[in-house]
Amino acid sequence: MKHNIIAENFGVLLRPAALDDAGLIVRLRNASHALEFIGDSAKSVPEQEAWMLRYFERPNDYCFMLETTHNAKTIGMLGIYGIEGEVGEWGRWVIEPGVPAASASAWLALHICFDVLALNIVRGLVVQSNKEVLSFHRRAGYAHIGLHREPRIIGGKQVQMVEFRTTRSDWPRMATTLERYAVMAQKFMEAYHA
Repeated sequence: MKHNIIAENFGVLLRPAALDDAGLIVRLRNASHALEFIGDSAKSVPEQEAWMLRYFERPNDYCFMLETTHNAKTIGMLGIYGIEGEVGEWGRWVIEPGVPAASASAWLALHICFDVLALNIVRGLVVQSNKEVLSFHRRAGYAHIGLHREPRIIGGKQVQMVEFRTTRSDWPRMATTLERYAVMAQKFMEAYHA
């Protein structure tokens, strides 16, 4: 394990990704609902294990698995990375379809960014065609910066990325917004995974 940062709230736990999560990560990142919206991924467990061994050596890169707290079922993953000074990015965000953990996992990610890692600016890049995540970021209160200057290649296609940003001074307001959604979603999530 690379780090020991663990965060829990609203029925969701973020724990460090371990080498034995490689199979779960391959499944999550190659799921049909995620393929066109996240960077190209390892297609096999050995490839993912090789990526993780390199990841374990990289500073300022944190990969988390999302679990339900009531039954420890893994429901997704996210990362905090690209940290330079007091600026970082969060992404690599994939949640199982139908699991209402977006608000809780976003709250936990930003809690780690601002309250644990002491970042001052957190940015995120979202594929322009990912309307659901773009809408979520706007509702949560991220500042919409605009199209990122460099497109990415995902699935062999060039895609435009929309940049969002938030700051430490925005975090209390965003925390309140995300908390409101997360508390409502927690009840549905517990029923879904009972």
